[in-house]
Amino acid sequence: MILSSTRNTRIERLWVEVGSQFGRHWRGFFTRLERLHHMDASDPAHLWLLHTLFLCEIRKDCENFQQDWNHHPLSGEGDQTPSDLRFLGQARHGVYSDDYDNVHPDVLNQYYGADSTRDARGQNPSGAGHSDEEDVDTEDLQERISHEQVRHVRHEPVAVPLAESPFSEDITELFLSALQEVRDAEVIPEAFGVLEQEWDDVGYPESEPIRSGRKYIDIPLPFAVWWPRAVSWVQGLSLLSHFQNAEDELMPYTDSDEA
Repeated sequence: MILSSTRNTRIERLWVEVGSQFGRHWRGFFTRLERLHHMDASDPAHLWLLHTLFLCEIRKDCENFQQDWNHHPLSGEGDQTPSDLRFLGQARHGVYSDDYDNVHPDVLNQYYGADSTRDARGQNPSGAGHSDEEDVDTEDLQERISHEQVRHVRHEPVAVPLAESPFSEDITELFLSALQEVRDAEVIPEAFGVLEQEWDDVGYPESEPIRSGRKYIDIPLPFAVWWPRAVSWVQGLSLLSHFQNAEDELMPYTDSDEA
C-alpha cells in the first residue's frame, strides 16, 4: 500500500536522501550492466542472479544509511538527532504500541489530531487524551476511518519481478559452489566488457547517466567500488549461461523429438 501526503515533508525529504546517498548509485550500476555487460532485465534468470549477487550488499547500504540518518542533526530541533528525539520521547512518555501505524497521517489528524473537529469525532470524542468511558461508538468511528483511508490508497501496486532460481535445488547449490570457485580463482570471462583490453580509449567509465524526470544526470560510480561488482556480475552471468546450456543438453528427448 502506497500512501501520499502533502504534509509529510520530512519523509519526502528522506526519500530524496535515500536516492542521492545510495539508491541512484545502484540504479546507475544496473543501467550499466544493461548497457555494457549483457544484463537483460526481462529475463527472470538474470533477475534471480542480481538478487543472489547484490541483495545483501544493497541491504548493507540501507543499514549504513539508516545509521547515518539516525545520527544526523535536524534543523529546528536544536541539532538533536532522530535517535536523540526517540530516546527523549521514550524517557518522557514511555514506549507504546501504535494501533494505527497503517492509517494515513491526514486521517489520524482528522479524527484524533489537533485539527480534528467535534462533528467528525462525535458528541463524546475519543482518542488521544480521552478515556475509554467517553467512547460511545467505537465501531462507527472505525468505519469512518476505514472509509476515509480508502481515498488515500493508490492503485494498482507495482508488480514485483520474481527472483526464483531457474534451476532445481540441487543444481542451484552446485551453481553457487561453482561461482565461489570462480571468484576464488579470480577468473574474469572474456567478451563481457570488464577486461581492460575491452575498454575504449577513455578507459572504464566512472559515471553512468540515468534519467531523472526530463533530463539525464551523471551518477558517479568509482572504479574501486563498482568495477569489482561488474566483475562479479559477469562471472555469475557466464556461469549461468554454461549451466543453462548444459541443462538443455542433458534434458531427455521427448517422443516427438525421437520421431
